[in-house]
Amino acid sequence: MSEFLLTLFITFVAISLVAFLINYCRRRLRKTPHGLTGMCHKSGGTICSTCQDKAKEDEPDS
Repeated sequence: MSEFLLTLFITFVAISLVAFLINYCRRRLRKTPHGLTGMCHKSGGTICSTCQDKAKEDEPDS
């Protein structure tokens, strides 16, 4: 019985972590048009200043 409860707890923790990871990635994806990579599609380099300013505005103050 203890083995079952341990497996159940580990499964619950793993599913919770995956859910938080998916939530984080979806939030980050919506922040700028450059998505998760942060690369600017026009220059192929780092995030452009316009999108960087937009990302800073969208950050919560807490």
